[in-house]
Amino acid sequence: MRKLIALLIIGFQFQFGFSQITEVENLIVQDTIVAPIPVIVDASYKGGINNFYNYVSNNFNYNNLKKSDVTEEFKNRDIMTIYVQFSINEEGKPADFKPINLTEENTFYTETVRVISSSKWKPATKNGVVFKQEFLIPIQAYIRDFIN
Repeated sequence: MRKLIALLIIGFQFQFGFSQITEVENLIVQDTIVAPIPVIVDASYKGGINNFYNYVSNNFNYNNLKKSDVTEEFKNRDIMTIYVQFSINEEGKPADFKPINLTEENTFYTETVRVISSSKWKPATKNGVVFKQEFLIPIQAYIRDFIN
């Protein structure tokens, strides 16, 4: 019986001696430092990306465009794709716009920037702290009726 009790006591000491988790700045598990995994939440538009594209579609004003700004590669197509890089800042506002396939003076680009900059987003967070996040998105404009 004494041997059984002694084995149980040794077993408990062995188990608890090596399974301790201590929290200091990081987690220390058996003398190994494990960095905490950051929780990152991407910037988001209310209702999701499909709602964002609906917003752009509903607010895109073809009256602000010049027919001469349809580039050669799109003249025989129904749809013109405008690629825009921008960031969502800490306040949830689009900023830092950069054209990818058009010039800054192109009216399709300026109209795209006008519409996107009027949208409001929930900013990205990392461990609960907001930060600026970059986006690169395609915006498609229906141009068949516009150029004819």
